Amino acid sequence: MVSTRWAFLTRPDGERDLIDELGPSANAEKLDLAVVTSAVRPRGPDQTLEGLAFARQAMRLVHRISASDVETLAKQAARALNRQLARRPEGWAFQLVTPEGRDARDEAVRTAEALQEPLRARILAQLSRPVRDAQVSASDPGVRWLLQVWVLKKTDTLVGLTPAQDALSCLAGGRAVLERDPEAPSRSGLKLEEAIDWVGIGPQAGDLCADLGAAPGGWSKVAVDRGAKVIAIDPARIKISLPSRRFTHIQESAFDFAPPETLDWLLCDMAWRPLEVAQLIAKWGRRAWAHQLIANFKLPMKRKAEMLRRVLTILKRAGWQGLRARQLYYDRDEVTVFAWLDPTLTQRGAKEPFQFRSRSGERSQPRARRAPRSRPRPSAEEKPGARTKPSKQAKPHARTKPSKQAKPDARTKPSKQAKPDARTKPSKQAKPGAQTKTSKQATFGSRRKLDTKTNRTRDRDS
Repeated sequence: MVSTRWAFLTRPDGERDLIDELGPSANAEKLDLAVVTSAVRPRGPDQTLEGLAFARQAMRLVHRISASDVETLAKQAARALNRQLARRPEGWAFQLVTPEGRDARDEAVRTAEALQEPLRARILAQLSRPVRDAQVSASDPGVRWLLQVWVLKKTDTLVGLTPAQDALSCLAGGRAVLERDPEAPSRSGLKLEEAIDWVGIGPQAGDLCADLGAAPGGWSKVAVDRGAKVIAIDPARIKISLPSRRFTHIQESAFDFAPPETLDWLLCDMAWRPLEVAQLIAKWGRRAWAHQLIANFKLPMKRKAEMLRRVLTILKRAGWQGLRARQLYYDRDEVTVFAWLDPTLTQRGAKEPFQFRSRSGERSQPRARRAPRSRPRPSAEEKPGARTKPSKQAKPHARTKPSKQAKPDARTKPSKQAKPDARTKPSKQAKPGAQTKTSKQATFGSRRKLDTKTNRTRDRDS
C-alpha cells in the first residue's frame, strides 16, 4: 500500500505546472513522466474537491505494485472493488492506460496492450456476482466508480478506485480522441469540440455567438455546424466558406468590437498576450455582452500556474461565474476556460448602459473629460515675447538693444560695418569731410578715393 493518496496524469513536461497548482501543502512530487502524486488534494470553500487545470485525470490510489503479471494485478484490483461495493453495488467501469509521452515501442506501452483484455477477464472472474453485474461503460450516466490501472513501466503499476465525481474525466487517461473534419481550415476546431464535451454544453441551433480572433475559421465552423449564428471578428481573412445567413465576418480588431445585442456565447481563441485577452473578456463581463464563455488562453511562459491564477482573478472580478479551467488533450501551451454570467443581468437586446452607439464612435464607454485649456509656459528654446530680452539670433524689437548681427535703427549706435548716418561719429580710418563723416570704404562729395593697399587717397581720374 502506498502512502500517498492521490495520483494525477498530466501532459509530458507539465509536471511542474501541476505541482505549482497543487501548492506546497499537497506535498506533491513527480513520480514518473507525466505522473504526479500528492498526499492531499485541494478543496474549495464548500469542502468539495477542486478541479485542477493542469491534470488530465485523477486517481485515488489503492496499490503500487512492482509486478506486471495478470494474477497479481487482478487480485489487488478485485479485492479493492469487492471491499468498496460489497454492501451497495453501484455502476463501475474499468480503465487501463499508459501515461502520455511514451513511444509506441516503449515496454510500458507494449505491456499495457498485452494486459488489457486478460486483466479485465481475470478481474471479473474474482468479483462477486452483484459487483460483476454492476459493470457499465465509462461513458454511461450511471457510472459511479472508476477502477483504474496505470502501467508506468513493465514492473511498475498503479491501481486505484476513484469515485467518478472526483475523477477529472470519465475518458481513459483524460484523453479525447476526435476525428478532424476534412473541410476544417485548421486543427483549432478540435479544441472547441473537446471543450464542449468537457463542459457538457455549447452553441446550438438558435444561439448567437461572437468568435473573437476567428481566423482561419475553425471555431466558427464548429459553431455553425451545430446550428448557431456566428459573428466572426478578426482582421485576417477567413479561409472557409460558410452560409451567409448564419455567418458574418467583421474585419476589425476584437479590442474595438462591440456587439449589437447581448449574445448567447462568447468564443475566444486569440493568439495574444493572456492578460490583455483577460481584460478584453472582463469588459464583456462587466457590460453583460454575452451569457456564456469558452476561451482559450495562450500560456507560453514557464510559470503557467501563476499566470492562470491572475487570468482567473481578472475574470472573476468582472462578474464571470462558475469559472472552470483545464488544459485539454488538444491544448498545447494553452488552457481552456469556461464561465457564465448571472442570467438576471443579461437579456436579448442591448441594454441602455451598454447600448451600441455608432460604428465609428465610442461604444458604451464614457468619454474621458477634456483637460482645461491652459497657456503653456514657453521653454528656453521658444521665441521670446515683445518686451523680453532677445536672443542673439532673434530680430530685435525697436526698443530693445540690438544684437551684433542686427541692422541698427536710426537711433541706435551703428556697428563698425554699418553705413554711417550724417550725424554719427566717423570711423577711425575714414577721413572727415567738411561737415560729414565718412566710412572706411567710401567718401561722399569728393573726387578722391582711398587706396586700400597704401592707405592713401588718390584722384579718381589718375
